[in-house]
Amino acid sequence: MPTELTQAIVTGYTDYKDNDRMLTLFSASRGRIDCKARNCRKPTSRLLACAQPFVFGEFELFENGERITVNACDVRETFYPLREDVDRFMIASLCTSLCNNIIERESPDEALFSLLYHVLSFLAYSESDPTDLLIAFLLHYLDHAGYRPSLTRCAVCRRDVRSDAVLFFNAEAGGVVCAACPHGGKPVSKLALEAMRRILLLDHDALNKVVLKPVLREEMLPLLKNACANMLGASDRTVAMLDRI
Repeated sequence: MPTELTQAIVTGYTDYKDNDRMLTLFSASRGRIDCKARNCRKPTSRLLACAQPFVFGEFELFENGERITVNACDVRETFYPLREDVDRFMIASLCTSLCNNIIERESPDEALFSLLYHVLSFLAYSESDPTDLLIAFLLHYLDHAGYRPSLTRCAVCRRDVRSDAVLFFNAEAGGVVCAACPHGGKPVSKLALEAMRRILLLDHDALNKVVLKPVLREEMLPLLKNACANMLGASDRTVAMLDRI
């Protein structure tokens, strides 16, 4: 019965029985992996350190049919500072939960893994504003999931709107909507649209360069949260996490 080594991030867990834990791992090479870490909640367990949220490491997995068990883990990074800041912890939890919504078993996803890894790193160790990092994550997440909002053309009539003075943002329509079309959205400034365009041009390892003015944060975050909620569906539990941010 084979064992395998894979680098992964712990994106979720559920306590099981007295001392076990069911882990959700995000592997760049395998996608989502649901596995059991036996006795990991015992103080003397060698799996105690790896069975925690956000941990990145090389996991040794034992497979028996459809059941996967963690044998060992070489922990590479715990992103421990996230546990010392409530806001950063909540945003990191939201990012991992959002990833869990779209990663699939046996489906490699190096791009999304890179996005999550870099955002967790910046949340833990950089001086970047956590809301700026969340905004950057949400934009790249929507793009990766196939829901990149239209930012230069009206999502309804497809006309170039970069010179328009009055614009609206409607997640259901697919992005920016001109005043001549039925919009049903919220007003959006040209500065916010330009900021979104620029953020989407950044590589994942440069997202810590995003520095937004408070007025732009207040404008952009609700629009992107609504776009994610629209993508996920109102019943998804991750939407509740979005509402709490």
